[in-house]
Amino acid sequence: MNRVRITLIILLAILLNAGLSHAASPKPAVAHHAMVVSSEPIAAEIGVQVLRNGGNAIDAAIAVCATLNVTEGYSSGMGGGCFIMLYRAETGEILAIDGRERAPLKARRDMYVDKKSKSVLPGLSTEGVTAVATPGLPAALDIIHKNWGTLPWNELFKPAVALADTGFNISRTYAERLLYSKDRLIQYPSTKELFFPPNDTLPYTFGHKLVQKDLARFLDSLAAVGAGWFYSSDFTEDLLKFVNKNNGYLTEKDFEEYRPVIRSPIHGRFRDYDIYSMPPPSSGGIHVVQILEILEPFNLRYWGAGSSETIHLLVEAMKRAFADRAYYLGDPDFVTVPVEGLLDTLYLEGLRAGMVPYKASDIQGPGTLPGYESTETTHFSIIDSAGNMVAFSASLNTSFGSAVIMPGYGLFLNNHMDDFSLQPGTPNYYGLVGSEANAIHPGKRPLSSMSPTLVLKDGKPAGIFGSPGGPRIITAVVQTILNTVEFGMDIQQAVDFPRVHHQWKPDVVFVEPDISFDTIKGLISKGHDVFRSYEWASAQCIWIEPETGLITGGTDSRTEGNAPGY
Repeated sequence: MNRVRITLIILLAILLNAGLSHAASPKPAVAHHAMVVSSEPIAAEIGVQVLRNGGNAIDAAIAVCATLNVTEGYSSGMGGGCFIMLYRAETGEILAIDGRERAPLKARRDMYVDKKSKSVLPGLSTEGVTAVATPGLPAALDIIHKNWGTLPWNELFKPAVALADTGFNISRTYAERLLYSKDRLIQYPSTKELFFPPNDTLPYTFGHKLVQKDLARFLDSLAAVGAGWFYSSDFTEDLLKFVNKNNGYLTEKDFEEYRPVIRSPIHGRFRDYDIYSMPPPSSGGIHVVQILEILEPFNLRYWGAGSSETIHLLVEAMKRAFADRAYYLGDPDFVTVPVEGLLDTLYLEGLRAGMVPYKASDIQGPGTLPGYESTETTHFSIIDSAGNMVAFSASLNTSFGSAVIMPGYGLFLNNHMDDFSLQPGTPNYYGLVGSEANAIHPGKRPLSSMSPTLVLKDGKPAGIFGSPGGPRIITAVVQTILNTVEFGMDIQQAVDFPRVHHQWKPDVVFVEPDISFDTIKGLISKGHDVFRSYEWASAQCIWIEPETGLITGGTDSRTEGNAPGY
């Protein structure tokens, strides 16, 4: 991208954004016993009430997740998937629950590629039922409840059922998502009926009471019968009829064979802290740890948070991680993901050695591993009074997923097929490129950036981190951890601090509006192309103060979250 053009864009953005910078962050929320942090206030309050009523962090997570299906339906729902990180205080055990969607068994490697032009057919992987992968969220909730929940399954769904039945007032964020997605949503009759006034082309806006009777009945049935009802019942038959009528790919066997997977977490170290995060098919855990460990030898505190020197090193680490992501990462049930190699000390030293101080590097591809052959989301964090921790990231992919609501059930369906490499080297919705490791295959889970992360110190809980934001999830989590561990910010300051992002392709440093002009000039002088972008991600994090043991919560000021506790 032309350097002069970039600079002009920056100057214009500065003028347009003058006066829009954040005020100083408020104090973090504080609690003695337990806390829920979510970008959606109603869901957070319901989660805390479950904890007050004797439930544990798992129970609260299920209740929050069910509520978000109603109040934050643009980000997550039972028609999508999730990744969950759990810390069990009683045993010290840390588990990663993979509730990621799977490609239909009828999927083909080139299902979205035009046979003549060999180019990707627009829209098929992002809109309508052709974009839908087999949902995994209900099965993931079921497995954590059966193994570690304490309250009855149906009790945890009652608040969500009531909210869907009686309605809630659309928030500012919900209204913004509706307006942004209106051209997609209006195409589908069941979606249009829910979100648009009769004979109007603009959706309902802030303050409108959104009543979802069909969704209430769906959630009530799921609560009464259990998650098995989602995968084998009259509901499943109705869903398959709807999908097949509209040229989708799901079959009865896809639902019969779906199983969540309990995996071993990714583990790394930064300063004196242990970092545990999600393994493949999430790329998040590997690259959160990669970036932090590449930065470990540098005295970032000397240069300070937000300086061009610190951001330069951070960006150089991001480039290398995302180049590796594009080449090596995929579903470990289908490809060999070299986890140990990517996190090997000598390998990371080699990546670090190529980082030139004060000069941007041109990364042509991934690092060389000896012996190796070859997205809209929500996140919430919970800690209960016993010290159990949950980092929960769920997604439909883009806003409102496929934009399709299943008639009669009020359920949004995902568009996670777009997270595969539709054609190697061709960017997806988020501009990410991939290789054969993430190519479409029947029953395969697509690569994800969701990065629910747990931090421990001396074997004790220290923090819970996560965010929505597509590929920017990874860099948001890294920067929030750096802000607390390296720069000593409280958790609210850490989630609010302006962010940067680099994902290798395109070779551009994206910066939020509050990054100073002096910093941007410093990055340009080092050879970086810089683009001043909108604010992104919505980190929802918990930090346990080491001196006092107080639980502190940070809910990102970029959205309308809440961090209640007691």
